[in-house]
Amino acid sequence: MDIERESRKRDLLNPRNWFGRSRSSSRAPSERRIATSARVSTSSHSDAPRERSRASLLSQTSEPSSRQRPSTPLVESQLAEVHLTPPLPTIETQPPPPTPFSDLWARAFTEANDETQKWIKKHGLDSSAGLAQDQIKELMTLVESNKLPEQNDQPLKIEIGNQKIIVREYIADAIAFITMVGDAAITFAPPQASAPWAVAKAVLKIPVKQIEQKAALLGTVQWFARIVRRGQIYEAIYRYDAAAANEKAIQNLYDALLDVYMTALELLASSDTLFNSEIARQALKAVLRPEGASGKVKDLSGKEQQLSLEVQACEASRSAVSSKQANDSLKELKKQLDHLSSPLPRIDKGVVKLLAKVQREELEKLMEFISKEKFGKSHAEVVERRIEGTGNWLLANEHFRAWQNVPSSSAILCLKGTVGTGKTFLTSKAVDYVKQALNASQHDEGFAYFYCNRGTSMQDPMVVLRSFVRQLAGKAFDEPDLIQRSLVHKCEIAKREGRDLGYKDCKDLIMESLNLYSKTTIILDALDESDITTHNLCTILIDMMEQSRRPVKLFISTRSDRKYIKAFQDRRIITLDASNQQDDIERFLEEKLYSTESFLERSQEAQHEIKHVFAARSCGMFRWVYLQVRSLENHITDDAVHNWVRKLPRDLTEAYDQLWNNMKGHDDFDIDLAERAIMWVLCSIRPLESKVLLEAIRYAVQGSTVIQKKEQTEQQILSLCQDLLTIDEERGVWMLPHASVAEYFESRGYTNWKCDVLASKVCLGVLENFQPEEIEPYTFADYVTEHWGEHVGRYDQWLGTIEGNNEATKADQNLTEALERFLGSPGESSANYRRWANDTDFTPVDMALFAVCRYGLWYTLRDWWLHNKITTEMTFAKNSYDETPLMLASESNCLPICRRLVDLSDVMSPRAARNCVLALIYALDRENFDIMKFFITEVKVDVNLPNSHGNTAAQIATKCSPATLQWMLDQGIVDVGKENDTGQDFSNILIAAASWGAVESVQILLKAEANVNAAIYKGKYGSPLIAAVVNRNPAIVRLLLEHGADPNLPLECGEYGSALEASMLQWSTTGLREERKKIQHMLLDAGADPIAVLERGEHGSALAAAAFWGREEILKVMIDRIGAERAIQVLRRSRHPDRRYFEDDEAVQKWKDTATYLSQVGVSKETLHIIGLWEDIELDNNSDYQGKYLLDYSKINHLDN
Repeated sequence: MDIERESRKRDLLNPRNWFGRSRSSSRAPSERRIATSARVSTSSHSDAPRERSRASLLSQTSEPSSRQRPSTPLVESQLAEVHLTPPLPTIETQPPPPTPFSDLWARAFTEANDETQKWIKKHGLDSSAGLAQDQIKELMTLVESNKLPEQNDQPLKIEIGNQKIIVREYIADAIAFITMVGDAAITFAPPQASAPWAVAKAVLKIPVKQIEQKAALLGTVQWFARIVRRGQIYEAIYRYDAAAANEKAIQNLYDALLDVYMTALELLASSDTLFNSEIARQALKAVLRPEGASGKVKDLSGKEQQLSLEVQACEASRSAVSSKQANDSLKELKKQLDHLSSPLPRIDKGVVKLLAKVQREELEKLMEFISKEKFGKSHAEVVERRIEGTGNWLLANEHFRAWQNVPSSSAILCLKGTVGTGKTFLTSKAVDYVKQALNASQHDEGFAYFYCNRGTSMQDPMVVLRSFVRQLAGKAFDEPDLIQRSLVHKCEIAKREGRDLGYKDCKDLIMESLNLYSKTTIILDALDESDITTHNLCTILIDMMEQSRRPVKLFISTRSDRKYIKAFQDRRIITLDASNQQDDIERFLEEKLYSTESFLERSQEAQHEIKHVFAARSCGMFRWVYLQVRSLENHITDDAVHNWVRKLPRDLTEAYDQLWNNMKGHDDFDIDLAERAIMWVLCSIRPLESKVLLEAIRYAVQGSTVIQKKEQTEQQILSLCQDLLTIDEERGVWMLPHASVAEYFESRGYTNWKCDVLASKVCLGVLENFQPEEIEPYTFADYVTEHWGEHVGRYDQWLGTIEGNNEATKADQNLTEALERFLGSPGESSANYRRWANDTDFTPVDMALFAVCRYGLWYTLRDWWLHNKITTEMTFAKNSYDETPLMLASESNCLPICRRLVDLSDVMSPRAARNCVLALIYALDRENFDIMKFFITEVKVDVNLPNSHGNTAAQIATKCSPATLQWMLDQGIVDVGKENDTGQDFSNILIAAASWGAVESVQILLKAEANVNAAIYKGKYGSPLIAAVVNRNPAIVRLLLEHGADPNLPLECGEYGSALEASMLQWSTTGLREERKKIQHMLLDAGADPIAVLERGEHGSALAAAAFWGREEILKVMIDRIGAERAIQVLRRSRHPDRRYFEDDEAVQKWKDTATYLSQVGVSKETLHIIGLWEDIELDNNSDYQGKYLLDYSKINHLDN
């Protein structure tokens, strides 16, 4: 017997037996036991007892149950209206009318196979195992005990199909689901329904060690709980005694339910080996993707599908005869059924702790600072144009459901489609789906979406990323004034530095959001319309998703032929074809054409011909259909319709050809006007308001000058350009109606550089001859003043991309002449230039070289650069921001200008060397890698040399680009141990990285053997650990401690006495309390000494600092560790700062409560005063940003004398 048991165990533990083969059924039709309440079938039932084969769970497949046979024709007759050959006649004994709930679980227990019966007996289970409520309560207690403690390292992720399951999150979701089912069932379950809950309880008692085992166990119990609860609801809705119900349909339903119950029991009966560590991961995959599994998992999935068919048959029968009152009474039960099939909203109570309440006015300013883009407006416009019902097929699609159905997984859904297939409408449907799901229940999730649009700012990756930062500032559709504290802090820093949020800021903040929210969904429409010159949105988002510790759902729509799609290579993604939407096109045609009066007035023959054409030739192209509906408006008679059909374009390109040819049929002057409008819309730096465009197209180019024409109206331009240009009615800006229009224009020769040449000439011509005395905002004169240099600069950059073709790289001569006239000379600017410089505060106004370098004008002004018109002294001139021409050229990423300016100076001189260091730092800050590489490899700039602020290029690299830092280390040019001569904030490179919160850079430096305990003699921070603590970064604190950082390191410099003391100090009002607590406990666990008396710092000890800042909680922890007597001794030797600011009344109360606590511990009043605590004292009101109240200790010292 023992040998047989061991043999069976080996067989079960062999993964190939679980997943690689299928065995014969253990419950053939002829072997089914017959319970007293079962019906008797002469065709399929036998009195012989069933024998179960000894086979592994996941490789065992059952034949179709005899209970399924009668149901097939019934289901097909009621749902599909297809009649097959009727089954053999059966003699049936109807079961007696049951109690409100049937005894199906009792039957499942008695009819279980031998192996299951042994398992039931082993665990002492029976079909009447106590009260259901008691069993459920015990089950929920067991579930609660399976919760995992907080994890700080990278979470385990398992790839299953095209998704990455974050195992910890999956376990949390399974626990939440089982708890939800238990809560609902506890008031619903009758006494005889206790058996399944006892089974689930037995499974949860199985001891497991590995996280994958626990996930497989809880996932299986979650599936089982869903089956139990769903079965209860089905039995409540579809009962034998229900009025006028189809008894045969209900009988088939109960048979299908019994099959599901029995198969589920058999699945759990093998759970002792199911969760063995060797196959736990395979078991988890099988549970999550039963359709791809074999054996009992697949069998149970199939039985559930059959059950669904029987439910549909019962529902069809019930609905046909039920009264409204009966239907209303079942709504709640059906709602519960929906909840069982829908992913639960993800809740994480820790999220709210990291959010801060911000006043409405301050919040609006903050959101505007982050992003001014009205992301919601784009969505509203698409939804308004979307015909009702459009995109319903997307939500029902199996790929879309797979993307959503596992909340604890990260997954990418790529909606691919050719041009004009209506991907934006489908994307809007996905946005609405997520919005509705989040609005329907409480959650702790993040959600952001964006519609890219070629030809406007909405194709700029930075605009998209800033919008994502704004949308992820707080929980989706939650209290709008609750936002992340860290976001407020980062914005404060950017404001102080006089800049917008940069690329790294946005990336870091989005990453923080992904790691904060229990799940984040990001939807991006028209990836193919985003600009990838500097940043590839697809790569950025996918990389962040893969780095995230929490689940991320990424939905991207794009054309399948785009180069952007390369980012998907070697990635597991779910793909969906957008062209499969003929039904949506039919809805559009029905509303916009077939139901219109003008169409219905046509002859039947014409109507039929039009409908036939659209049905046969639309090929899923929404844009093509829209254009043909528009063109049909000009065809009235039947003959005209026949002619329209004959001339129909085959595709979008031919459709645009027709519009183009119509436009070309006008007079040459009208064509020139239309072309100017098209070119301005194609290349404008920002979308042009209607009055701005109408003014811009008045200027026609003649050689190197421009002439002003008569102003035209909107309608005249729209009439000329037909459906090739349009006006956004709400924003009042001109735009391309579709991305495909831009590509069509490019194919016609309207390339970006040609459009920029036109815009450049017009801008320079206006600056020279037509600029008004007073420049009003939002006018064309304002646009010219702000953007002329960008148009010329973009053209110059294009010239640089075709270097080598001498004829091609020769700049447009007329543009060069206009540019030289406007600028004057490098050292002596023109009157027009000085007027522009004065208007824009671009100083010094008399040296045009600064503008030339700012916009990177090399090829358009080659004569200046190559014929000694720029002197050495000019290269060292400075503007009002202390910037040199070389720094501006480095910022504008113009390598030829940088080379020339370096050649004009003696790089060995201190002045030139300092200039090159500053230029290198500008290149690093803008991530201009080619410029950075030039300065390092060719000019040999020392990356360890500090600028005027005390920061070296290597230190800047830790903040801006960890990849560049790694490259520098690989070149062997970074001295990781060198201390800055200036001794400002960051004494060495590791302190800089720790202070800036650059986790990746800290990891790189530690790998490069940077000394975490190096002696520091200058600077604000005495050690990297203190820098990380002060700048509240638990991840870096942990890294440093893991690499040997000493929390009690004797300090030679700095403003703080120890890392533990620094952790107590008042952080900004946006400081993160939870992060501070984490850091304090990490330091204490690492051996930080609370009783150390410190020479440096304002407090003399960590205990005194904790008391002074009202940190009563951590103060108690430290005193419990060291004892009250030792604590009092340390406090007597401590001190306090000269002033104490209190941010609000809560801070005051905490300060006083801490004093009370210390008094109770035994600290004398005198000692309290030594560390700056008074229990009863009047505070002064304070008016500046540092706090609401001020305590000036110099005013109260006399109280102690």
